[in-house]
Amino acid sequence: MGPGDLSDILCGIEIPTDSSVLVGIEGFDDAGVYKLNEEIALVQSIDFFTPVVNDPYWFGQIAASNAMSDIYAMGGIPKTAMNIVCFSPKKFGLEVLKEILRGGIEKIKEAKAVLIGGHSVDDEEMKYGLAVTGIVNPAKVIKNEGARPGDLLVLTKPIGSGILTTAIKAEILKEEEVLYVIRIMAELNDKASRLMLSVGSHAATDVTGFGLIGHLKEMIKENIGVELYVEKVPIMDGALELAKSGFIPGGLYRNRDYFKKDVINLSQGPIYDLLFDPQTSGGLLFAVPEERVDNLREDSVKLGVKIWIIGKFTSENRGKIALL
Repeated sequence: MGPGDLSDILCGIEIPTDSSVLVGIEGFDDAGVYKLNEEIALVQSIDFFTPVVNDPYWFGQIAASNAMSDIYAMGGIPKTAMNIVCFSPKKFGLEVLKEILRGGIEKIKEAKAVLIGGHSVDDEEMKYGLAVTGIVNPAKVIKNEGARPGDLLVLTKPIGSGILTTAIKAEILKEEEVLYVIRIMAELNDKASRLMLSVGSHAATDVTGFGLIGHLKEMIKENIGVELYVEKVPIMDGALELAKSGFIPGGLYRNRDYFKKDVINLSQGPIYDLLFDPQTSGGLLFAVPEERVDNLREDSVKLGVKIWIIGKFTSENRGKIALL
């Protein structure tokens, strides 16, 4: 399902709201924001999915990190989390569930948030994730739109996890290769969020299931254009080689079919396929004023955040992603 499909489904249904809702469902932002007073707003999100790796502990870590990324992308700080568990003790055994929850709780602790409850359903298709509530200053909320012509496009994690997790499930990667991918997905976007705030980012999102192109389209909508420097996009080790061999997940093809109309200069080839690869717990994608690029580089070193400048927003080709 593409990002625009939800609006079609909800068409004609009256959605309850009030003046304190700063960010609701209209703009397909990463999280909802509800203003409590002039200094504090709640920022809320929920995310859960089936296992992307075989190790239950690491699955818990990745799912928790992924769920909190929506809070970080809005410029918020996670405060509370609630477990969402779909699991069959009879089919998988309680020890597996314990390891999933242990992984999730360790990531919640790392984020300096607290676990306050949750809900479980007996389900033979395993799923895990979190409902997360954070806080943000109402005047400093960062939405997924708002980039300005001339802003630079910054990414904080390499892409390719969709291809590599498919390879993990097929058990064709070496142990060190598996651990490499896992560590990237399990990494919190907390420092990346602090970085984008420090340089006055105009817009941000996190890269997940719609792939780099899909989430970049969410940022530009029909309001602005963007040039994407394909050769500067960071790719996880091994992902390009797997793509060249035709080892591509179905979600990649669905993303490409849905978003290819929004792309200029789209060519055939594995490096272009990777732009549509569905990510799990990907990095932040944000717009930075060009005059702040020196601050961006300095602060990234101070915070220990890897950054790649992969494009530039333009006033031309509104609603289009031009591949260069």
